[in-house]
Amino acid sequence: MNDSVFFLYMSNFLLIGGLPIIFFKRGQKNIRWLLTALPFFVSALLLIAGYVGLVSSFQYQSYWQMQTDIIATALGISSNSLISYTIGTHRVPLHLWHQDNDQSDHIVTYGPYKKIRHPFYTSFILSLIGTFVFFPHIISLLMLVYGIVGLILTAQREEKNLQKQDTYYREYMKKTGRFIPKYFTSKSDINNITSDEISNQ
Repeated sequence: MNDSVFFLYMSNFLLIGGLPIIFFKRGQKNIRWLLTALPFFVSALLLIAGYVGLVSSFQYQSYWQMQTDIIATALGISSNSLISYTIGTHRVPLHLWHQDNDQSDHIVTYGPYKKIRHPFYTSFILSLIGTFVFFPHIISLLMLVYGIVGLILTAQREEKNLQKQDTYYREYMKKTGRFIPKYFTSKSDINNITSDEISNQ
């Protein structure tokens, strides 16, 4: 196991796990929160177990090992960078979600939100994909699938709540992708969505 990539992912999981403390507004870590967080805890523990030799992954052919390490590194750096970029975009902390009384104060449509509606979740998915590429194992595969499904369900719930709170959010959804950008939306349409318009809702 490549030490540098391992420590990159440990820092990535620490950043993800630290978000409720360093960024999100305080909230109760209920069962829904725990179920959503599960794949990140399990993936981190799996990498630690692999690093100390308790479990082994599927072994790539030697000529693929360097390529997979490079891909995993790119995904890990992208995840950390997107988390940092998203944190820097917000003027105030976000709600933790999975709370019965979650209400969004405002909708952000600049920074990474100009292209995607859930940049935090995108960064989480990049982390899980990278973990599987770096340490291919049945557990990392299951956590990847479970994590993606869980984040899709969470995003759908959030979007349903936001549409109830702000009628403009439906228009924003048409112009942006959930986890990846919509490339078929014209730039002029996206530029018409401004933070001033949102704050006036």
